[in-house]
Amino acid sequence: MSSYQLLFSVTVEHMYFTDRVCKSLEFIPTRATAHLFKRSGLLSKLSDNRLSVFFEDDKLDILHLYAQEDFAFSFRVFSKDSNFSLYTLPAPEIKPSNDTPNAILYFDNRQLNTDADGRQLLHDGEFVSETDYVTFNSNTLSDCLEPRDYHVRPSFIVHIAIHKDSQLLSLDQGNRQLRQFFISFASSETLWKYYFVGDLSRRSLYIADLDNTIQFQEIGNTILPGNRSAKILQSTNTIRMLERPKQRLQLKESLDLRDKVLINRLPNASINQMYSEKIDGKMEAVSEIFVH
Repeated sequence: MSSYQLLFSVTVEHMYFTDRVCKSLEFIPTRATAHLFKRSGLLSKLSDNRLSVFFEDDKLDILHLYAQEDFAFSFRVFSKDSNFSLYTLPAPEIKPSNDTPNAILYFDNRQLNTDADGRQLLHDGEFVSETDYVTFNSNTLSDCLEPRDYHVRPSFIVHIAIHKDSQLLSLDQGNRQLRQFFISFASSETLWKYYFVGDLSRRSLYIADLDNTIQFQEIGNTILPGNRSAKILQSTNTIRMLERPKQRLQLKESLDLRDKVLINRLPNASINQMYSEKIDGKMEAVSEIFVH
């Protein structure tokens, strides 16, 4: 009686999430890959952030026949989370540079990198970077995209090629690391800009970080809609976005004799209030937080 064995798996991690499990992904095989699954009797399973492909052990000889020619799997990966590009670095839908106006993140097991734990990464560095973009008109993508993908773009493309001498084409499941591939995304970083509205705008304020890692500076006052005055304090450096922010920030007022705590725990930035702003000649991501 035959049983199913792991051919390969692709796991997507994301530093934004507390458990590093990249949520809400959908792996859509290309037409050629879907046809290959039907012909070869392969099965796929998506569990949380991991795509696994299995083969029947008594059909291994069939896989060897396919591997004599073109034996490759391509998946267009979409995120069902509309905020994916906001908390992901680099943003999958952002143009990486002026000379690559139409590009997409592309991962291929023929360009592997090993991390400190011996895991096989499908990108050069510790995390996905701008070097992992491929232009839309590249021959690399000729069989990976469908016409509609140019209008509703996948978040990224995964391509797994298996050659005739590949160690994946065996029943040996002892060293499963050879069958496991990883993609690791870093989370985006933003400047945190606090707007203190109403009576707070007239006080001598500063923000204290209880962990003593983040500093803020006052950058002026502004008038908000409704003729409301606001004092602005902004972080001096960018802060990594997290699903559950760990920052512990207090709002204090400078007084003559002693400082006074006005807000024991300031609200942290969220991905719902982000925009881009040119600061010192460079475009920066900024998170706005309004405090009344």
